[in-house]
Amino acid sequence: MDPVSHAASGVVALLALEHRPAHRLALPLAALAAASPDVDILFASGPLQFLLLHRGITHSLAALPLLGLLLALASRPLWRADTPGHWSFTKVWLFMCFALGLHIWLDVVTTYGTMIFLPFSHQRVRMNGLFIVDPLFTLPLLGAAVYAARKTCRKAAIAALIWVFFWPGLGVTLAGLHTANLTERLAAQGRNVTGLVVLPDALAPFFWRALYAERPTDGGPVVVREQALDVIGLERATAQSYSGLPQPLARDLARVSSACSHFLDFSILPVLAPLPQKDIPPASDSGVIFKLVYDLRFGSSHAWVRRLMGMRPNADIPFQLMLELERDGRAASGLALVRERLRFSDSGRDSGWIEPQRPRKPDLLTWLAGLR
Repeated sequence: MDPVSHAASGVVALLALEHRPAHRLALPLAALAAASPDVDILFASGPLQFLLLHRGITHSLAALPLLGLLLALASRPLWRADTPGHWSFTKVWLFMCFALGLHIWLDVVTTYGTMIFLPFSHQRVRMNGLFIVDPLFTLPLLGAAVYAARKTCRKAAIAALIWVFFWPGLGVTLAGLHTANLTERLAAQGRNVTGLVVLPDALAPFFWRALYAERPTDGGPVVVREQALDVIGLERATAQSYSGLPQPLARDLARVSSACSHFLDFSILPVLAPLPQKDIPPASDSGVIFKLVYDLRFGSSHAWVRRLMGMRPNADIPFQLMLELERDGRAASGLALVRERLRFSDSGRDSGWIEPQRPRKPDLLTWLAGLR
């Protein structure tokens, strides 16, 4: 979720309370608290660190009380005795924890994936209720926050706080219904479908996208389909098809490369494509095979949205795994990884071409690898 929505959620949470500290820093501190978990990106120097850290430990439920404590200590104006209507330190801490909880909620309901169970599990929770940027959610929230702040209107703040849960919850509910209905329709058609997921498109809940893997009846390789859906979950265009990443190759990559393992864990139904010529290193061996792995999660079925996304700085597929492969009969896939490259265009992080490093044995502190 965008930082504006996060900050606005903290503001309306404070304004929804009947009694609050009368200090000029109260609203800025509430906004800062609700946006603060995204400080994790400042510690991610490269793309692998970005995968390990962003929406990681600062977004986890286990760390929430400690982060709330740090925010409370930094918010002394709210519990200082000479502040009119000041709170106790405990109440400030509880509010900061609630603001952090709002941040986690708004990230979990998107499609990115949030590791809320760290350090005990790296599972990425994604509820697929909100699009990357959702003006139908953000504009009412921001408008209500501004109005409530200027008019000191508690009712507007309460309504906005309800909106923070209602609108994403509606999206999550519809995504679940559309997933179940589409699964049933495809099964009735005799389609061999796996991994189906319904994602919000721009201007959801009126538009949706379904991604699913399908093995053709002729036994050919797995194909990933992208299907546009309408507000009631019916197909509204011909499905687009992409070459799925073969499972033997995915297993080989995850076995020999930490970066590939984390990238594939992050991906939803990864697809495989030839690497564009502009990204192939000069003077490469003619016998080497170059491939690009990415997923379709951050796309859109709307041409106008794709045009807008193409206007952003460094416009490209947001998360890319580039592979330099050579033929190897000993590997299950028949291919061996020679070099790899992670490039995240929007964040400007690029590992360059490097040799793969084998994954470490998983443990509770694996996420700390991103700090080294």
